[in-house]
Amino acid sequence: MNTAPQACRPITEEEITTYERDGVVCLRQVFDSAWVERLLPVARRITIDKEDFGLLPSYPGRYMSRTVPEFRDFVFNSPVAEAAARVMRSSYAKFFFDEIFAKGPQSNEATIWHNDRMGWPTSGVMVPSIWIPLTPVAKENCLECILGTQHEDVPYWLFSPNGRQMIRPEDRPLHPDGEARRGDPNFTFKQWDMEPGDILIVHPWTLHYSHGNTADDWRIAVSVRVFGDDIRWKPRPDCLSLAGVSVDEMIVGEVPAGPCIPMLWSEDGQRDGDADFPRGFATSWSKTRRDDVNEFEEFKRLQAKHKNEAVAG
Repeated sequence: MNTAPQACRPITEEEITTYERDGVVCLRQVFDSAWVERLLPVARRITIDKEDFGLLPSYPGRYMSRTVPEFRDFVFNSPVAEAAARVMRSSYAKFFFDEIFAKGPQSNEATIWHNDRMGWPTSGVMVPSIWIPLTPVAKENCLECILGTQHEDVPYWLFSPNGRQMIRPEDRPLHPDGEARRGDPNFTFKQWDMEPGDILIVHPWTLHYSHGNTADDWRIAVSVRVFGDDIRWKPRPDCLSLAGVSVDEMIVGEVPAGPCIPMLWSEDGQRDGDADFPRGFATSWSKTRRDDVNEFEEFKRLQAKHKNEAVAG
């Protein structure tokens, strides 16, 4: 299995320029089929079979690298982190977290137009979402982005788990309805036909949307988030809580570091192995408790409510 992007092909200046201009770039065949052959069966067991891998019951498709060896190996040893760093012109990439996005056959389940900016407890822009399909994805089922929206400096309100327990402040507008922009010649919408081995690197300020799945099989993708050079801690009450890192440790203005934020790649050759990276979580739970947690279903309900509010507004 390849452990550097150059093992497949170099990251080109044209691809870097595309990311800087559009806020998203599709990199073709960054990693080889051996990685997919390892990850896909396990991802199907997690998402389709609901097999218990010791993941958090509130986030059954997040933090796989804590408990699933195949995902841990992918995070630490695949070429994905280096590819993202080179696209961002960052001298290093540190690990943030990973998760799975899966949609069943003939699903009409969509994710609202949003960006990830205010979900992260950080300042800076070098925290892309790396979207990695493990199954072939037709253009109509792919993530869709509005190009250039990374230049819109608006702190949209994101329905994070913490934010769902708060009243939205007046200075935090809801995300715009992307569909209302579709007919506007000032905006360009982009989707891609993608094969396993391809990746999308999406700027944290880029507006994007996930369609349903018209295919007859599951659409399964992994997302890996990394930190680059300009990222500093800047926690807020509404942003994501990172497993293993308390808000007390997120000292405003400091560079994220420590066992939970390992160095995956750097220009000078420094990198952390996985020896100190946590295995498991701070608690355990029974299968009954896992089945009782419906946070993801509540998240989808509030997404629909948020979309209706945006349209009404």
